Amino acid sequence: MLASERLIEIECAFAHQVQAIIPLELDGETLRLTIYLKDGTNLRLAEQWSDSDLERYSYYWLSAENELKIGWDNAPHHTRLENYPHHKHVGKQNRLEPSFFTIPVPFLIFCKIKAARCGTAKLPKEYGMS
Repeated sequence: MLASERLIEIECAFAHQVQAIIPLELDGETLRLTIYLKDGTNLRLAEQWSDSDLERYSYYWLSAENELKIGWDNAPHHTRLENYPHHKHVGKQNRLEPSFFTIPVPFLIFCKIKAARCGTAKLPKEYGMS
């Protein structure tokens, strides 16, 4: 997927919950963004695509003070974790857990925000968002 196509997809899907989207890199199939949400938090997103396959990803959700809330990535440096290389950082960069998500993480975050506002059910615990 081209980075420009992915950016348009993100803008269309979540525009109503976003204050600003700042593209940091749009280079062929590489995308890096900072997404500022209306609640003051922000997402740091990086994706590397090969055609329709997401090869590398990094999604970090930060507080308004830029402190880590949770982040997911597949950097291949935590070989001891179950489901390597997929893992998440919870609350702190060095607090690691395996990750089992199967849908794009930004969507999970927006669902969590929406669920909290609507009082609906929580996301599954394995996503680290319950």
